[in-house]
Amino acid sequence: AANELAEYDSEWHRMIPLQLVPHPKNVSFPTAIEMDYGMENSQLLINVRAAMAGYLLRRWNVDCTERGSLEGAEYQLWLQNRFTLRDVDNLAIAPGYAEPK
Repeated sequence: AANELAEYDSEWHRMIPLQLVPHPKNVSFPTAIEMDYGMENSQLLINVRAAMAGYLLRRWNVDCTERGSLEGAEYQLWLQNRFTLRDVDNLAIAPGYAEPK
């Protein structure tokens, strides 16, 4: 159908910035994480299509909770600017993400 074409998919065309930082609780050596991800000023800034945000956050096991509250060694990154996810559709798969109240 015509409405399924990429040119009609606003989530595909909208780019959102993700500000990833070493996890505030699960990482003992944040400098190692900064080096692994090539962070500058202790953060990694990436722009991603809104349609792909949930998939990237899941693949990289990024803690998307408000205060970095997920526990486990697999969560080495925390999404510092979670407000940027407002109005993004596919976030059910993003670790720990819940709609703001």
